[in-house]
Amino acid sequence: MSIVIRTKNRAQLLRRALDDILAQTFHEWHLTVVNDGGESAPVDKLVAERKSTFAGRVDVIHVEGGTGSMEAAANLGAQRARGDFVIIHDDDDTWASDFLAVMVDALDADQDAIAATARTEIVFERIDGGRVVEMGRSPFVPPGEMVTIYDLLQTNRVVPISLLVRRAVYDEIGWYDPILRAVGDWEFNLRLVRHGRVIFVGDEPLAFWHQRPHATGPASNSVFGESLEHLQFDRMVRDRELRDYIDRNGIGGLLYLSKYIEETARYYSLQQTIRRAAARVVDKVRIRRRS
Repeated sequence: MSIVIRTKNRAQLLRRALDDILAQTFHEWHLTVVNDGGESAPVDKLVAERKSTFAGRVDVIHVEGGTGSMEAAANLGAQRARGDFVIIHDDDDTWASDFLAVMVDALDADQDAIAATARTEIVFERIDGGRVVEMGRSPFVPPGEMVTIYDLLQTNRVVPISLLVRRAVYDEIGWYDPILRAVGDWEFNLRLVRHGRVIFVGDEPLAFWHQRPHATGPASNSVFGESLEHLQFDRMVRDRELRDYIDRNGIGGLLYLSKYIEETARYYSLQQTIRRAAARVVDKVRIRRRS
């Protein structure tokens, strides 16, 4: 089992992530910390302080100047994977203490599944000096509590902190696309679900996706701090797949579908306008009758 942490100049959050991994009830893992262009001394200090507890189960890779994308950093760690499973544990996220034990048991019990995703909860927080203050929580669960291409085509429903993947799958579908500075986990998930079945695990939340909506600088989440890049790379992935589809199937069906969607939306918008106008007329008639 291999765990990969991507980090850059977030010692406060990295400390929490390291302790989170060390608190797991499942101990047969090896951790690779990819310091993606950040200062090396704080990372080395945090790891050294836990040297005896890690007991040789950790490596640190310092990438001077950075890899250029979160996806490239993930690849750098995952390609050194040991064992049957790989998971990305970003430096600001956490697990329930039995996360690894439950997830490994689930995949051991279902040899046909290529990956497993855990019931996840978003944890909203803010950094107040030396403290991380929780502000609230919200469930983040795929519709129907199952992972489907149907839902992933719309938006990502599975975040890295929740996803345990069989190591062999990477050799079959490829690694994260290093060109994508955002939405790389979504693009990987699209390939993953096309390749095989991803099971949903957990009656209670096992993975916790921490978000800091108002943070700036190193403490921010990419989904907020780089929202324009998310939009741009989302479009890039969709456009790339559309081009491939058109090369194989032609453009006719897509031309029909795009116009059908436009005209259907216009029709329903007109219907709503007519209903609102009719409701106003009815209300006026009622008022006149009462008066």
